[in-house]
Amino acid sequence: MGLHHCDYMKVEAEMDNSKAPSSSGAKVYEMLWDCKFCGTKKLLGKTHRFCPNCGGQQDPSWRYFPSDSEKVAVQDHVFVGADKICKACNSLNGAASEFCGNCGAPLSSAATAQQIAGRTKGEGDTFQTEDVQKRQQAVQIPGLAAAAKPAAKSGGFLNKWVIIGIIVVALIGGAVYALTRTVNASAYVTGYKWERTINLQSLQPVPDKTNCDSMPGDAYSVSRNYEQVDTRQVADGQTCRTNQIDQGDGTFREERSCETKYRSEPVMGYMCTYMVNRWIGVSPAVSRGDKVTAPYWPDTNASSCFSIGCKRESGRSEDYILMLKGDGDRPFECSVDYDLWQETKLERSFDIEVGTILKNFVCSSLKPTA
Repeated sequence: MGLHHCDYMKVEAEMDNSKAPSSSGAKVYEMLWDCKFCGTKKLLGKTHRFCPNCGGQQDPSWRYFPSDSEKVAVQDHVFVGADKICKACNSLNGAASEFCGNCGAPLSSAATAQQIAGRTKGEGDTFQTEDVQKRQQAVQIPGLAAAAKPAAKSGGFLNKWVIIGIIVVALIGGAVYALTRTVNASAYVTGYKWERTINLQSLQPVPDKTNCDSMPGDAYSVSRNYEQVDTRQVADGQTCRTNQIDQGDGTFREERSCETKYRSEPVMGYMCTYMVNRWIGVSPAVSRGDKVTAPYWPDTNASSCFSIGCKRESGRSEDYILMLKGDGDRPFECSVDYDLWQETKLERSFDIEVGTILKNFVCSSLKPTA
């Protein structure tokens, strides 16, 4: 025969007290609950497992946090886990129970009581009584939607987002293929170009500003100033908050957590403003022509001097271009090596690949027609 609910509470308390106490150091208080059967308000979640007025059993999903003025501390509380709900009779049992205190059914596979979301307040704020009706209304519709959703079958359809992802990847792949697909075409030479470039640098005075300790040795026209050179973060008290966490056994623990606040402070030091001579890039020297004029390097007027305004070379490049016409007499240009450029005659035919959509000629595929 099942135990009376008062006897059940006594057995549960004895089993709870056999466990080692929690070492968290947090304060523990009783959750509140309202009796659905007779309307009795603000019953204690740990003490009143059954309504003392009508005997109705507590529903753990309707527990709620009290206001600061309503908190009831739990003395020498030993937390052993969230309550268990008997599958056979739906009765509430302590986490340490192995068998249901009401019907005697084993609790090895029993579900645990729902734990509600915690809440937080800042320093100086107060907790008000949680509006359990509002919370239940907020979860009611999502809960019904979840219940109405059919369970996924093992080996069933792919998740819709995976399917969407596959479709997007396929579309992108198809677009890339279409844009890069080419076909063979022919073209012939209509003219020639060449260009030779010499990159140049000029020695110029450049203004700069750094920490005086890292100023370069060739600096001149130096001015020194004491000013802010950086910013540092300095500890400036704490920001604290109080967190309430439902433990699922009719109690909640209250913990205080703090984070260090910081303020910004200027870091002062000596900064130096100065001039320094450096080689900087200037406009390159360029020569251009066609086969009428043999390729040559432009005159740069560069010298080996090291005074302001002197120039020096910083690299050379050359480019030899065939001017061609392809299908539909559409002109285009391709850079080739010097030997091919030099030996190619006007109207010589070439094979080349052209994009099927963009109609762009792929110069890397250019080769003389066999």
